[in-house]
Amino acid sequence: MKFALLGSDQQSIALVQVALAAGHQIVWCGDIDISPNSPLAELFSSPPADLGDQWEALYDLDICDAVIVGQGSTPADQRAEQINQLTKNGVALLTTFPVVDSVLAFYEIDMARNESDAVLHHFNPLVEQSQIISDCETWVREQHPQLGKIEQIVFNRPLATRTREQALWHFARDVELLNQVAGRLNRLGAHGSPDQQATYAGLSVQLLGNNNIPVRWEVGPVGQSPNPHLTLIGEHGTINIEFDEQGQALQIETSHAGQSQTTQLEQASGAQAALDRFVASLRSENTQTTTWPTALHAMELADTIEISLRRGRMIDVHNQQLTEQLAFKGTMSALGCGVLMILPPLLLFLGWLAGLAGFPIADYWLHALLLLLVAFLLLQVLPKLLLPSPDDSSTKQ
Repeated sequence: MKFALLGSDQQSIALVQVALAAGHQIVWCGDIDISPNSPLAELFSSPPADLGDQWEALYDLDICDAVIVGQGSTPADQRAEQINQLTKNGVALLTTFPVVDSVLAFYEIDMARNESDAVLHHFNPLVEQSQIISDCETWVREQHPQLGKIEQIVFNRPLATRTREQALWHFARDVELLNQVAGRLNRLGAHGSPDQQATYAGLSVQLLGNNNIPVRWEVGPVGQSPNPHLTLIGEHGTINIEFDEQGQALQIETSHAGQSQTTQLEQASGAQAALDRFVASLRSENTQTTTWPTALHAMELADTIEISLRRGRMIDVHNQQLTEQLAFKGTMSALGCGVLMILPPLLLFLGWLAGLAGFPIADYWLHALLLLLVAFLLLQVLPKLLLPSPDDSSTKQ
């Protein structure tokens, strides 16, 4: 297959490496790092041309079969708009995650995906550990044969640089893994220092889902090990899974009755698994295998952290989907508030001016207000006339 690369980062380069190793071609590159020391430069016999300012050419489906999208150096809002427009035009995309930091951008891209029915996947190395994730899901759902019922799940994320951006970026990736292991998470409570600068340096996030098993994610300084750990705490012991910085599961340690056993895990390429799944969807033209809804839910949870910190309590995270109808309703609600705040005093003022000028129309301002409000309410039926019904869009999904 022919791939294009839009935006180079550690994850997108890993996808390019496995694509080339599998015999695929990279026929177009944009917003890439082609410096002599770049890992990307080592993949090509000669430096590829950077065509980032010509990214609209990818609308032409004859150029390539799909596009691998990374963060690159392009501003996040511009990258989000590029993904949105490519998706609207039916271009198949495999993005790194989180490719942008705005949950609103993820909503808009998801809406474009539903409209165009384009193939859209994302690559998060942490959730490509299919075997260990499947085992953890079974232990959480049924219980561990030795440790009994799983009572708590903890994810420790050590970071050398614990800024707001770094903490939220890693949380979005980590919580997607937790969402698979613990079941869908829909309640979140964040705790941090009252000092705003230190809030994310010691951030702790409590999560709950349908299984009612407490889940905790926490960030801290790099200690004896720079690697993140997922810990399942059971009735009679613990299971500790260590990941490397790239998200690959390294080993699993089981502690029971005062003894521990460590098992090294078989190394498998998460990039290879993501690319294979994406290529299979392309060849079968199966858009139902999209992974974007799970990425969107992870971004919803990440976006809720600041709301929880501000309100100081647990927040329910509802499963929402942005559609043209919801966007229209939101716009009309905002306009309705503006109409109610501005129109009555404005009509009173105009009636007063008209009275001073000798035009006796002040007695009719209530009638004018009523007519305008009726006209505004009639606009609410426009979505039913102009936009597809929910049943039509659901059959498309």
